[in-house]
Amino acid sequence: MGVCDERKQPRLALLEALSNGRASLRFAVASNQQQRPVPLKQVELIVAFSDSSSSELAHALTATSSSSTELALAWMESQQQQAPQQSYSLASLGQLLRNGPTPHQLAALWLALQGPQDLWRWKAGLASARSSSELRQLRRSRRSQQLEQAGRQGLLDAIAARKPITALLGSKQSQELLRGLKQLAGAEKLEEVSLAPELNHALQRAGYDGSAQVLQQVLVDLGLLKAGQPLRLLGSAWESNSEVELPAAQSDPQRRDLSHLSCFSIDSASTQEVDDAIGLERRNGDLWIWVHIADPHQWLQPGDRLDHEAQRRGSTLYLSGGAMPMFPMAVARDCMSLRPMRPCGALSVGVLLNADGSIEAVEPCRSWVKVSYGLTYEDADELIELAPPEDPDLAELAELLKRRTAWREQQGALLMEQAEGRLFRNPADELALEITEPGLARSCVSEAMILAGAAMAEWSSQNGLAMPYRVQAGSSHDPAEANQWPQGPVRWAQQRRGLNRSRLQSNPQPHGSLGLPMYMQWTSPIRRYSDLLAHRQWLQFTGHLEGDPLDAEAITALLQRLDQGQREASLIARQDQRMALLEWLAGPIPQWPQPAIVLSWLREDSGIALVRLEAWAMELPAQIDAGCGLGDQLVIQLERVDPANDFLRLKGTAG
Repeated sequence: MGVCDERKQPRLALLEALSNGRASLRFAVASNQQQRPVPLKQVELIVAFSDSSSSELAHALTATSSSSTELALAWMESQQQQAPQQSYSLASLGQLLRNGPTPHQLAALWLALQGPQDLWRWKAGLASARSSSELRQLRRSRRSQQLEQAGRQGLLDAIAARKPITALLGSKQSQELLRGLKQLAGAEKLEEVSLAPELNHALQRAGYDGSAQVLQQVLVDLGLLKAGQPLRLLGSAWESNSEVELPAAQSDPQRRDLSHLSCFSIDSASTQEVDDAIGLERRNGDLWIWVHIADPHQWLQPGDRLDHEAQRRGSTLYLSGGAMPMFPMAVARDCMSLRPMRPCGALSVGVLLNADGSIEAVEPCRSWVKVSYGLTYEDADELIELAPPEDPDLAELAELLKRRTAWREQQGALLMEQAEGRLFRNPADELALEITEPGLARSCVSEAMILAGAAMAEWSSQNGLAMPYRVQAGSSHDPAEANQWPQGPVRWAQQRRGLNRSRLQSNPQPHGSLGLPMYMQWTSPIRRYSDLLAHRQWLQFTGHLEGDPLDAEAITALLQRLDQGQREASLIARQDQRMALLEWLAGPIPQWPQPAIVLSWLREDSGIALVRLEAWAMELPAQIDAGCGLGDQLVIQLERVDPANDFLRLKGTAG
């Protein structure tokens, strides 16, 4: 008899007895353990007792597997038959090789059919010859598996040697290893990530010791990150940007022509995506403020590839090494942007203010605009200050928006205009500090964008339209505690400590720090998907875009995903700036000591405070002398910085 045990290992045996569907067997190799009866379904008849002598059967138990040559000869003989696809019993298959095969030969043939071989299929006691085409396919498949395994091992060896692996990432198995690396890179606690043992071993060979700093350097060496890029970028939505064809504009015959009005786009010199502009209209003795916003829906349809890619990212990610855009940059900076001196489709919001700065009337529309001036903030500051009689519109806009700012301040808005420093990499990949100073133009643009968001929130609420409203509860701290400090960095730091995190939701509620009864972000549809969603809701509600706007339940589910994406973007950006800061502080450029002011306590019991280094417009933690308190002037000295181990210690002494 032939028996295949639970491990699929073929064995030869003699049948001694049958009982209750189980066979008692005597195996070729005796075992010290008692042999248990075997289910009949595991037993196959090779030679009947009646056909052979006891000596022949005893000799058959000693058989070993037939050679592959014999199986090949049997296969070739079968192909010469008139019906080469027929099935053979073990005895008839043995007849293809020799006349009257012995029990020993049949046992050897049975063992060969159970082992690894390509030519025959063995099932239910019958052997079927595989066709030539099946054999070719089988061998191609085996070769493919061998190459796959070799490629996988090559990838693991490259990881262990910390060599670039991007050229090796093509197979399904290599993608599984890549997913493991991405999961590790995006984890908040690296020790909680369970990796495939072979990947874990390769990383250990590469020198990975469980620290984020070593992992980041390993991934740079593997070519999965660029030097200076944060770990969490790997595997995030911004890791890659799919190429898309430049779309064709959708037809839009019903736009309102506002191209005759003055129109100003004001941005930093490095800005590529120009998604907003402001203008002024004199109408029947009134001054209407116009905020014009780029209209990406000219170039996409809900659910198409361009829209899907934008939703997957959720926002443009700003890193020290440059922006990673929500839309492909070739699309965002060209056809979607409001470029000077050319007709551009836009969504425009006209707002008429009351004398106290509150909103009297709102006119949203699809429009044609032409940007008269593409200005930098510095250019716009000069134009506002000079207020030339032949072109007073920007200066008058600035005055109107100051009125609006004053109204919001009366409603409890927190105004915290101060310089902000960020680190950027120049074309030579060197870090440089860029300080953004507050000014007339920045205040004007910021207030105009807030005004558009507030106006569209009120319009949407009045019309019962679910929108991605941005809400924020009022401060949880006593205002008097912050107001004891003069207007400036210390007061603002105390006010920020009491602020609750803003969130997106489908129904309007107040936004405390902006001093608004309701608000939504409306002005960056090229850079924030929630703004694009707000545009889509309005366009579908007003019949300018096919489809129905989402109801509150549907929009809430989408906002939860977008909010999660924005938190991820914030984490990546903070990690990036932290890495850049440590690298910059370890370099030769920063000068020490630096004057600073104590803003707030981080751990008062340990003497660790948040301090502001005004020369760099940065807020950093520092160990300060006992006896120093909020608002005190300090001198900050660098005690230790170690980018490889994510360590920074600043020491502050009374200045």
